[in-house]
Amino acid sequence: MGITTWTSRYRFVNARPTEQVEWETAPAPEKPAPGQRLHALLETPARPVEVERERPAAETAPAQQTVAPLSRARALLDGASGGGATEPRAPASNPEPTSRQAPVSRPAEEGRTDDALQSVAQSAAPVPTEPLRFTLSLSVIGERWWLLLPGERPLSAAGQALLGQMLKSVGIPVNGAPLSSLTWPLMNVPASDPVDEAREGIQVFCAGQARRHGMHIDGAIVVGDEIWSPLLSDPADEAGWICHALPHPDDLLTSAKAKRECWPLLQSMGQAWRQGLAAPE
Repeated sequence: MGITTWTSRYRFVNARPTEQVEWETAPAPEKPAPGQRLHALLETPARPVEVERERPAAETAPAQQTVAPLSRARALLDGASGGGATEPRAPASNPEPTSRQAPVSRPAEEGRTDDALQSVAQSAAPVPTEPLRFTLSLSVIGERWWLLLPGERPLSAAGQALLGQMLKSVGIPVNGAPLSSLTWPLMNVPASDPVDEAREGIQVFCAGQARRHGMHIDGAIVVGDEIWSPLLSDPADEAGWICHALPHPDDLLTSAKAKRECWPLLQSMGQAWRQGLAAPE
């Protein structure tokens, strides 16, 4: 905001001269000497600089800028007084990171891990193989015991007669009634455990025949040394049968030694049969 000044251009005759206003000019401030300015800067208390570890580098920048002028001022002051000191460097702040980033998993490493786990699982899994193949004939003795005969090697007439005589000598009936035959496997597919699957197949087959004919089976005679014979040779079979194994009668026809070795087996079978008869139902 300015003030318009009025200045007369013409002077009348015998007129007094126009008075002029005298403006007071403000005195210029005295400029302090360089040494005084430096002393004043040093004596001015600066805000204490706190180095916080949790602050990022962008927030600690003002603190570093505050330290730098003080260092330069001291250097200039020492230089003006003849000390010849050089400017010291400001201490570099090195804030420690508060947290470490978790290592990023690499897709290649994850793929290798998955492949390793898959290979271990495949090695632990059973490999399908060919199932056992056999045929057996099922008969029943006195509606109490099974008589399992080899289907692929049927007994000859002489062998059948010898088997009847052996059973009769220890008190076991010889009139075994044939029921059915089993051809394994039921389906021509690979088996993960051929032995267990064949054993379970025989047990299910026999249990179904017993249920169909209303019989309670507590023993069995397994004749021959066929591939399926060892599957039922366990005395404590899961099916609840007490199994007794006998050689194939056709193999005993021409060997007296084999007949003598078979005699203890026949005695054991006869004793088990009689115990079953004496046991209360």
